[in-house]
Amino acid sequence: MPPKRDGEEGAGREPGATRRAQRTGGSSLAVTLPKSWTDAMNVQAGTPLRFVDLGGGRLEISLATTDPGRLPVPEPLRIEATDLPPRLLPRLLIGSYVVGQDHVRIVARGGLPESQRQEIRGLASRLLGMSVVAESPEEVDVQNFVDPTRYPLSRILDQLVRLLAAEIRSCRTALSRRDSRALADLPGQEEEVDRLYLLMVRQLLIASDDFQVAREIGVESHHYQIGYRVVVKMLEEVGDLLADIGLELGGPLDSLRGLPPGPLADLDGLFQKLEARLGSTTEAFTHFSVVQANDTLNGIEEDLPGNLALLKAIVHRIRDAATAASVQRIGSNLIQALGLLSVVNEITINRAVEPETVARSQGQVSLGASRKP
Repeated sequence: MPPKRDGEEGAGREPGATRRAQRTGGSSLAVTLPKSWTDAMNVQAGTPLRFVDLGGGRLEISLATTDPGRLPVPEPLRIEATDLPPRLLPRLLIGSYVVGQDHVRIVARGGLPESQRQEIRGLASRLLGMSVVAESPEEVDVQNFVDPTRYPLSRILDQLVRLLAAEIRSCRTALSRRDSRALADLPGQEEEVDRLYLLMVRQLLIASDDFQVAREIGVESHHYQIGYRVVVKMLEEVGDLLADIGLELGGPLDSLRGLPPGPLADLDGLFQKLEARLGSTTEAFTHFSVVQANDTLNGIEEDLPGNLALLKAIVHRIRDAATAASVQRIGSNLIQALGLLSVVNEITINRAVEPETVARSQGQVSLGASRKP
C-alpha cells in the first residue's frame, strides 16, 4: 500500500478525510472504511453493505442487514438536571427531540423535584411521539416513538398551512363581531402549529443523516432540506404573530365597538391579503411553480408601501390612544407576516437554479413543474 498522504487515512480521523481508491484486481477498485464507523456499526469481514448512487457524485453506504440484532443500541442521552437555570431543562428536551434523540434520561443529585417532573411530563404531552417510559426518585426516562418515514413533509406542511388559515379566520371573526369568544380555538391552534413545526424540524435533521428517511419524506437533496427548514421556520413565525394578534383582539374589543366601520374594514383587508398570500405562497412552494412564487413576491413587495400608508391612516382615525396602539400592533404583525412569506417565495424561486433541480431538468431552469419539491 502506498504511503499515506495529508488528507488521507493517516491525516484524518477528522470528518471529511479523503482516501484514495486502490486497485485490487484487473478492473476492481477498493477503499478502506473509517474505523470509527465500522466500530460503531459493528462492521466486520463479511458484513453485507448496501451501496446507493444518490447522484451528483454521492454514494450512500449502509448496512444491508435488516436484523435489529446487528444494529448497535445507543446509550440514552443523559441530562444532568441538578441546578439547571430556569427553563433550560425543557429547552434541552426540545433540542433532543428535534435532533432525533430517541432515548433521554434526566437525572439529578438527590433526586428530581416534583417541579421538574411536571415540566418533563408537560413537555412530553405536547410533543408528538414523546412519552415518559420510566420514573424513579433519581431519574426520569423519556423516549420518542416517532417513525419519521410515516410523515412526509408535504403532508405536514399542508396541515400546518391549514392551521394558519384557521388562525387568520378566528382573528377576522373576532374583529368583525367584536367578540373575543371567536378566539377560543386560537391557543389550541397555535400549540398545534408549534407541535408540527418541531416535528418537521426533527424530520429534516434526521433526514440530513439518513438518506433513506430523506427519500421517504420527499426531500432527498440537502439543498432542499435547508430550504424546507427555513420555510417551516417562517411559517411558525407567522403563527406566533397571529397568536400575538389574538392576544390584542382579546383585550381592546370593547373600545373597538364604538369605531366606525371604515377602519375595521380596512384592517380586515390586511387580514384578507395575508390569507390570500399565504395560500398562493404555499401552493407555489408545494407544486414548485416559480412563476406563481414570483407573482406572489411581486405582489407583496408592491403592496408594502400601500399597506404601511393604510395602517397609518387607520390608526390616525382612532381617537382612543390605547386602542390606536393595539391596532398599530395588529397591523404591524400582519405586515411583518407578509414579509415572512416573501422569504418562502424567494426559496421557491431559488430552488429552480439549485444543482439538483437543474440536473433533473437537463440543465435548464424549470419555471413550473407538477412534481412536489
